[in-house]
Amino acid sequence: MTEQTKKMAVDAMNKAAPWRKGVAWWVIMLQGLVALAIGIYLVSMNTAGPLTIQLFAIYLLIVSIERIMDGFRKNTNPAVVAQRMLRAGIGLTVGTIIVADMWKSFMAPPSPTVVLSIGWLLTGIFGLWEWAVGRKQLGWGFGGLIAPLIFTIFGVLMLASGLALGPIVLQWFGILAVTAGIALLVYAFVVYQKSKTSAEA
Repeated sequence: MTEQTKKMAVDAMNKAAPWRKGVAWWVIMLQGLVALAIGIYLVSMNTAGPLTIQLFAIYLLIVSIERIMDGFRKNTNPAVVAQRMLRAGIGLTVGTIIVADMWKSFMAPPSPTVVLSIGWLLTGIFGLWEWAVGRKQLGWGFGGLIAPLIFTIFGVLMLASGLALGPIVLQWFGILAVTAGIALLVYAFVVYQKSKTSAEA
């Protein structure tokens, strides 16, 4: 097989790939495991409390730090760099504020919930924007919609619940988190298999 033929084959596979290019499979797996753990925890709870908000904030902080580190390790495509950095910046800011509040309470309820709700909603919206741009210019598939949709839904549900996070809404959060965790784990396996196929090609 000539070099030109190899390049054409790799380009064709990359164009057809349903995953968000540039994200390692183990990163997606880690996000799935965290989402699954949080979901199981929430489903098992009967009432919402400060710990619930803190768990969501920690998850948002971890995802944002991973996104920033990934951007420094690799050259982020100019087509989506603005959206990706905005997502990371919002998540990092919101997560840091709420985690800092865990040690030194400087916000009265329901302020942490308001901050978290807006943070999740904005990161989800910018994620959908990033996917829309990347889908057109970089050929991304529908797999990249999973996380932004979950973030947007969580933000909307938290705001729509009157910032109370009652038992019913909490159960829905848990179910969505479990579903998202399982979907991300499956997605990670698909990315792993595709990356192996691409490497062999």
